Amino acid sequence: MMMALTQYRVRQPHWLLWLVAFLLTGCNTTLYKPAGKSTTTQTVTTGSTGVTQPPRPLDLQALAKRTAASVIKRSDKAELGKSPTLYVDMIRNSTGSTLDTAKITNVLHTELARSGRFKLIPLEKNAAFQQSLEYQQSEDALNPSTAVQLGKQTGADLMLYGNVSRVKKSRTYQLTTSMMDLRSGELLFTDKQSVRK
Repeated sequence: MMMALTQYRVRQPHWLLWLVAFLLTGCNTTLYKPAGKSTTTQTVTTGSTGVTQPPRPLDLQALAKRTAASVIKRSDKAELGKSPTLYVDMIRNSTGSTLDTAKITNVLHTELARSGRFKLIPLEKNAAFQQSLEYQQSEDALNPSTAVQLGKQTGADLMLYGNVSRVKKSRTYQLTTSMMDLRSGELLFTDKQSVRK
């Protein structure tokens, strides 16, 4: 009997080591590489289920609403006439991280439509015109001659275009939009709004 009790005591620490090792391996870490041109990776740690989740895109709806309010205010001062037709181009992502630019564009379009200041070309029709736009790579500025052609194709008097960028080494995101007269190719104004996330 004494021999059996001694063997049990010797085996007990062995089981304890296995139990500790099993509990410590319950957390799973996976590296993600965001879509796009970025070369940075994001580490997401999940529970013991082993299910990994992709990074969620930033929600910048408040920034889009603030930008729309500013654009409406600036357009009132610019004497654009009564209810000009506005083409809202897809907002571009220059942050290097995952953003839902379609959602930002949609919020911007909706807020501008609610204002009653503009007649807006429906977003569904914009996809057909997207391919005809040529941007200069240096500043994401619209080529004025292309803009005039776009105005003739769409029947729009004005165009709003822009991009979201990130201020270096901070969590501040900036939405820069520009309003262009599609009849003359003249840049009417540029607006910048920012938010810290």
